[in-house]
Amino acid sequence: MTIKNPFEIFFSQDSLNPIFEYDSKLNNSVGLLKNNPVAESIEAIRLVRIKDLPVNIQEKLSKQGAHADAVFTLDNRRLYAAREAGTKVNTRWATPENLAEINLNKRFSTDNAAMSIKIRCN
Repeated sequence: MTIKNPFEIFFSQDSLNPIFEYDSKLNNSVGLLKNNPVAESIEAIRLVRIKDLPVNIQEKLSKQGAHADAVFTLDNRRLYAAREAGTKVNTRWATPENLAEINLNKRFSTDNAAMSIKIRCN
Protein backbone atom coordinates (compact mmCIF):
# COMPACT_ATOMS: atom_id res chain seq x y z
CA MET A 1 0.00 0.00 0.00
CA THR A 2 1.07 3.52 -0.76
CA ILE A 3 -0.02 6.92 0.50
CA LYS A 4 -0.80 9.36 -2.32
CA ASN A 5 -2.01 12.86 -2.94
CA PRO A 6 -5.69 12.43 -3.91
CA PHE A 7 -5.44 15.21 -6.48
CA GLU A 8 -3.06 13.07 -8.57
CA ILE A 9 -5.78 10.43 -9.02
CA PHE A 10 -8.77 10.76 -11.34
CA PHE A 11 -12.37 9.71 -10.80
CA SER A 12 -13.75 6.90 -12.97
CA GLN A 13 -17.39 7.95 -12.83
CA ASP A 14 -19.34 11.12 -13.54
CA SER A 15 -21.31 10.94 -10.27
CA LEU A 16 -21.34 9.20 -6.92
CA ASN A 17 -23.88 8.10 -4.35
CA PRO A 18 -23.25 9.82 -0.98
CA ILE A 19 -24.27 6.65 0.91
CA PHE A 20 -21.90 3.69 1.20
CA GLU A 21 -23.27 0.13 0.98
CA TYR A 22 -22.98 -0.27 4.75
CA ASP A 23 -25.22 2.81 5.30
CA SER A 24 -22.40 5.18 6.22
CA LYS A 25 -22.62 8.66 4.76
CA LEU A 26 -19.92 10.34 2.71
CA ASN A 27 -19.85 13.26 5.14
CA ASN A 28 -18.97 10.83 7.96
CA SER A 29 -15.86 9.75 6.04
CA VAL A 30 -14.88 13.35 5.35
CA GLY A 31 -15.29 14.18 9.06
CA LEU A 32 -13.32 11.13 10.13
CA LEU A 33 -10.43 12.12 7.88
CA LYS A 34 -10.52 15.77 8.98
CA ASN A 35 -10.38 14.74 12.66
CA ASN A 36 -7.84 11.96 12.11
CA PRO A 37 -5.89 12.80 8.95
CA VAL A 38 -4.00 9.51 8.89
CA ALA A 39 -4.69 7.96 5.50
CA GLU A 40 -4.76 4.46 6.99
CA SER A 41 -8.00 5.28 8.84
CA ILE A 42 -9.92 4.71 5.57
CA GLU A 43 -9.71 1.52 3.50
CA ALA A 44 -7.24 1.76 0.62
CA ILE A 45 -8.66 2.83 -2.71
CA ARG A 46 -7.99 0.64 -5.72
CA LEU A 47 -6.13 2.26 -8.60
CA VAL A 48 -5.82 1.40 -12.27
CA ARG A 49 -3.54 2.90 -14.93
CA ILE A 50 -5.20 4.03 -18.15
CA LYS A 51 -2.90 1.67 -20.10
CA ASP A 52 -4.30 -1.29 -18.11
CA LEU A 53 -7.88 -0.59 -19.17
CA PRO A 54 -9.56 -2.10 -22.25
CA VAL A 55 -8.69 -0.26 -25.47
CA ASN A 56 -12.21 1.14 -25.95
CA ILE A 57 -12.09 2.80 -22.51
CA GLN A 58 -8.56 4.09 -23.11
CA GLU A 59 -9.74 5.67 -26.37
CA LYS A 60 -12.82 7.20 -24.72
CA LEU A 61 -10.74 8.73 -21.92
CA SER A 62 -8.05 9.95 -24.33
CA LYS A 63 -10.68 11.72 -26.48
CA GLN A 64 -11.84 13.49 -23.31
CA GLY A 65 -8.29 14.72 -22.63
CA ALA A 66 -6.91 12.12 -20.22
CA HIS A 67 -3.13 11.79 -20.48
CA ALA A 68 -1.31 8.54 -21.28
CA ASP A 69 -0.03 8.11 -17.70
CA ALA A 70 -3.32 8.87 -15.94
CA VAL A 71 -4.28 6.86 -12.86
CA PHE A 72 -7.95 6.33 -11.97
CA THR A 73 -9.71 5.08 -8.86
CA LEU A 74 -12.31 2.35 -8.70
CA ASP A 75 -13.39 3.77 -5.32
CA ASN A 76 -14.72 7.24 -6.09
CA ARG A 77 -16.35 7.99 -2.72
CA ARG A 78 -13.19 7.40 -0.69
CA LEU A 79 -11.16 9.49 -3.14
CA TYR A 80 -13.75 12.27 -2.91
CA ALA A 81 -13.69 12.10 0.92
CA ALA A 82 -9.89 12.45 1.01
CA ARG A 83 -10.00 15.41 -1.37
CA GLU A 84 -12.70 17.13 0.69
CA ALA A 85 -10.82 16.49 3.94
CA GLY A 86 -7.54 17.72 2.48
CA THR A 87 -5.70 14.54 3.41
CA LYS A 88 -3.64 11.98 1.58
CA VAL A 89 -5.22 8.67 0.63
CA ASN A 90 -4.16 5.07 1.16
CA THR A 91 -3.96 3.27 -2.19
CA ARG A 92 -3.29 -0.10 -3.77
CA TRP A 93 -3.27 -1.28 -7.36
CA ALA A 94 -6.39 -3.08 -8.52
CA THR A 95 -5.80 -6.73 -9.29
CA PRO A 96 -6.87 -8.41 -12.53
CA GLU A 97 -9.53 -10.13 -10.41
CA ASN A 98 -10.85 -6.74 -9.21
CA LEU A 99 -11.10 -5.53 -12.80
CA ALA A 100 -12.79 -8.75 -13.95
CA GLU A 101 -15.52 -8.32 -11.30
CA ILE A 102 -16.47 -4.83 -12.53
CA ASN A 103 -18.36 -3.77 -15.63
CA LEU A 104 -15.63 -1.35 -16.70
CA ASN A 105 -17.72 0.13 -19.53
CA LYS A 106 -20.35 1.14 -16.98
CA ARG A 107 -17.81 2.15 -14.30
CA PHE A 108 -15.94 4.54 -16.57
CA SER A 109 -18.90 6.85 -17.11
CA THR A 110 -16.93 10.10 -16.93
CA ASP A 111 -17.46 12.57 -19.74
CA ASN A 112 -14.81 15.13 -18.70
CA ALA A 113 -11.62 13.03 -18.47
CA ALA A 114 -12.51 12.38 -14.81
CA MET A 115 -11.58 15.88 -13.68
CA SER A 116 -14.63 16.24 -11.45
CA ILE A 117 -17.58 14.28 -10.08
CA LYS A 118 -21.13 15.16 -9.05
CA ILE A 119 -22.86 13.92 -5.90
CA ARG A 120 -26.23 12.34 -6.62
CA CYS A 121 -29.18 13.22 -4.41
CA ASN A 122 -30.99 10.29 -2.79
